[in-house]
Amino acid sequence: MYIQEISIEIKKNVDRDELVDEFGILMSSYRKSGQTQGKIESQYINEHEIVCLPYTLEKDSLDEKYNNFYVTRGIKKVEEICGSKFEIKLVGQYKDDFEPVCKCKKSEYYILITNYLSISSPITCGTCNNYVPLYRLPVYEDHGYVQILNWETNYISCDSLQMNCQVGERWALNQMQEIASQLSKQGFNICRKIEELTNTPTYYYLHNYNKRNGYNLSRPCPSCGENWGVKESVHDYFDFKCDNCKILSTLSMKS
Repeated sequence: MYIQEISIEIKKNVDRDELVDEFGILMSSYRKSGQTQGKIESQYINEHEIVCLPYTLEKDSLDEKYNNFYVTRGIKKVEEICGSKFEIKLVGQYKDDFEPVCKCKKSEYYILITNYLSISSPITCGTCNNYVPLYRLPVYEDHGYVQILNWETNYISCDSLQMNCQVGERWALNQMQEIASQLSKQGFNICRKIEELTNTPTYYYLHNYNKRNGYNLSRPCPSCGENWGVKESVHDYFDFKCDNCKILSTLSMKS
């Protein structure tokens, strides 16, 4: 994970409110194109420039080759307002997250997974277990990946509720671990669409929390009812894997 600096010098007398709004729209477009990570980044405006410090998965995530229609249009609009050109430079590496990105020529399968702490891609590679930048996938819809990011936001919201424990914990936990929940259905639909776009099997991570360890070890696949326990944990984390239903899960102690 890297920290970038996006800045532009203000060379015109501008409406500051308009500039901040258009700059915010541009940063939202970067997010929807999969080029920046997380929903909140440091932004500020002073007398001479407006600056943002977003997170990215790769050093070149903000390269124009990954820009979609909305990013390109947003850059042009802000440059016209300011009368100058954008400058993008790498500030440094984020100390708390050094997970590399996937470099596989062809992934055996993908995994749709996230958690309440993550600001990385919600897609990981089943071969190397590293993050897959969304912009390396075919466009999901409307030049970007909004539906995938919507699921990610929903999942993180549920995970946050169950971690905080006091409000909506049981409902949120059920959303994350029940295969027929609205959250799971949304995730499965995304997995099937990614499969269609990439011709790569895409698995859904199903959260598991159960205090009954005997059941935890012997539980069948919640979709087909078959045995889905693996002899050796996949990537030292996943203890359950159903290739028929394309679901992965863990023992409760790892959730």
